[in-house]
Amino acid sequence: MDSKKPESVVPFRRALFGYPLQWTRQQAAEREERLNRERELLLREEREGQNRVRELEEQLRYLKEQLEQTNRSVDLLLNQKMLIMNREDYRMRLDDPVDNGKIKLGDLLLTEGLLTEEQLNQAIQYQEKVGGRLGDIVVDLGLVTKERLEPVVGRQNEKGRLGDLLVEAGAITPEQLETALEFQRKSGGLLGDILTSLRFIEPELLYRYIANQNNLGRIGNELSFDDLIKLPEYLARELNAVVINQDMNRFLVAVGNPLTDRALKEIEHHLGMPVEQVMATHEEMEFFWKRVYPAELMEESTQKLVNEQPQNSAHVTFTTPQLAVAGICAFLFVVALGLDWFHTLIVVNIAIQLFYFAMTLFKFMIVMYGTRDFAQFRFKQEEVDAVDERTLPVYTILVPMYKESEVIPYLLGNIEQLDYPKAKLDVRLLIEEDDTEAQELLGKMKLPPYYTTIVVPHSLPKTKPKACNYGLIRARGEYVVIYDAEDRPDPDQLKKVHLTFLKSPKECACVQAKLNYFNSEQNLLTRWFTHEYSMWFELLLPGVMQLDIPIPLGGTSNHFKMAILKEINAWDPYNVTEDADLGIRLYKSGYSTAIVDSRTWEEANSRVGNWIRQRSRWIKGYMQTWLVHMRNPVQLYRELGLKGFLGFQVMVLSTPLLPLLNPFYWVMLVLWYGWKMHWIPQFFPGVIYYLAAVEFLIGNFLFVFSNVAGVYWVIHDLEKRKENVFSYGLVKYALLTPIYWVMMSIAAVKAAWQLITKPFYWEKTTHGLAKHKPPSTGGETIQEGG
Repeated sequence: MDSKKPESVVPFRRALFGYPLQWTRQQAAEREERLNRERELLLREEREGQNRVRELEEQLRYLKEQLEQTNRSVDLLLNQKMLIMNREDYRMRLDDPVDNGKIKLGDLLLTEGLLTEEQLNQAIQYQEKVGGRLGDIVVDLGLVTKERLEPVVGRQNEKGRLGDLLVEAGAITPEQLETALEFQRKSGGLLGDILTSLRFIEPELLYRYIANQNNLGRIGNELSFDDLIKLPEYLARELNAVVINQDMNRFLVAVGNPLTDRALKEIEHHLGMPVEQVMATHEEMEFFWKRVYPAELMEESTQKLVNEQPQNSAHVTFTTPQLAVAGICAFLFVVALGLDWFHTLIVVNIAIQLFYFAMTLFKFMIVMYGTRDFAQFRFKQEEVDAVDERTLPVYTILVPMYKESEVIPYLLGNIEQLDYPKAKLDVRLLIEEDDTEAQELLGKMKLPPYYTTIVVPHSLPKTKPKACNYGLIRARGEYVVIYDAEDRPDPDQLKKVHLTFLKSPKECACVQAKLNYFNSEQNLLTRWFTHEYSMWFELLLPGVMQLDIPIPLGGTSNHFKMAILKEINAWDPYNVTEDADLGIRLYKSGYSTAIVDSRTWEEANSRVGNWIRQRSRWIKGYMQTWLVHMRNPVQLYRELGLKGFLGFQVMVLSTPLLPLLNPFYWVMLVLWYGWKMHWIPQFFPGVIYYLAAVEFLIGNFLFVFSNVAGVYWVIHDLEKRKENVFSYGLVKYALLTPIYWVMMSIAAVKAAWQLITKPFYWEKTTHGLAKHKPPSTGGETIQEGG
């Protein structure tokens, strides 16, 4: 064992008398310093605690003062209310739900002794007569000065939330408010529109509450439009405000929404007098607008396109240059016939055969392009279901009709089954002034508030596009669509169109839905009509979209961006096929059209005479459209380009021209096979004979084949969706299409005659002839009465 002590070991004596003593002094000093710091910390905390106590005492004293002041105010209000309740007429006024939950100004004026009972009754009677706010009326009548009125007005309850106000007044139940708020959270929109669309409250009552909420008046019982100073129409439209009465030293202005201070000042500047705004419902605003601006409405619906773009209007059928060119051509043709009639007719026949051949090839090429799957905008059900309804815009639906009362119940049911938030619909039923039956029928129905019945004043031209222009002027939607009275669109059509606009370039101004017929099996005529529409909307128009050439739109289910439609002055009221013309004008203006995979089911004409009237109008409209846009062929070529110019001729010119030419060749065919007229082959020299033979055999086959392909396309698509609207038995009737062409030629001859004699005459098509009405749902909410 090592006896040497390690250096790290300290002797016991040193540990006891050396280091411990030094260490004890140092430790005592550190402990004293630490105690001082703790003492200072305690003193600081004590001072802070005392300050906090004083602050709490101050806050408590302030809250006690506020509580005492509030109690005094409550006692004052209770005393005032007790004084009011002691009056005999108070309980009678409780029956008016608008004033429940809010102390009325008249009661406060009585309580303050500023009015007598007789004076208050006088002011209320005046208010019921002319409308406006009670406070303004008592001042104008000299019953109370403005200085004494203002403190009383300030003591009324402050503006609250509309929903709470309605519940407190008993106008709606808390459950109804919660339902409306849930709808708003899901679909967006204004609470008032939602409440009325759900039928929880009537618009008239709702707007009384909105007026109270915004310290505004409501319209009175007596209105004066005679010799009334009115706002400029452009300003009235911009502000949605109409002057409806003049009361003492101010004008009463009906508004759909409260105006800003700046807008009020602008109106006062134009009128030169103070203005009071009174709230009016959508229906009331339509009435006021029609009374105050009848000439302006009619001018815009009939003459706006004529005034701003006369070169695009059909108000003149044949221009002087066109008549001159036609006269020169006719003169040269007659001279040529006189010099050498035989070779002249051969030259004409060669030109016609080349036109036939070009039209056949071009149209078949368009059909082939239309078979591409991406020629239409298609959406899966999951995409439609995923649409955030809060982002959906207000959608205007225009429904022009004339003497079609029998289909109105189906129309309303079909609109109700649309999968779109009803609070975001603006449905405008356009009824002609002399259609009293439809007016009476709609007047008996309790239509939801998003419907507006608009009576179109009688004027010439009396056409569908004029009615649409009239209904468009005050339309509220971001998008607008036209439906005919008998239409049944797919329930998700509006949402699919919205998705199409979102996925399309900004230049896309129109989306055309596909049309077909729900009564295709009714008779042979409806089957032919179904073949034609199936080819046109399933293959031809999608192919036109793929080629990017002008699209002649269908007469219904074309959806527009409202701003662009108004920019190009909407429809031409003088064109009886306004849809085709509008498609051309959109293309000329640099806008495009898309086709969406959604159908609208219509009623096919089942009677020959009715069909001839409808088809002759369509063909006459195509003639008008061609004449309008070919007034300056060079300018049109520059606007459309070569492809667009050729496409215009194929889609617009061939539609009336081919049915007019066909009868001449049918007669020649009969004469040749029946009587072997030797002169007929002489008109088909050399290669023209073989070209005509190709057109006769292959061309006619291609047209019939296109009809077969179109209807097969529809049937196959419906089968995938498990919808059994058509059967494959429909296909075989396409073999009889040449008989249908004969009817087209008859209609074309009638159209050509009316183009000269009655260019703007609208041949009325009778609807409601289908043996089986289309199924519809959702119409049970619209009832007669009430």
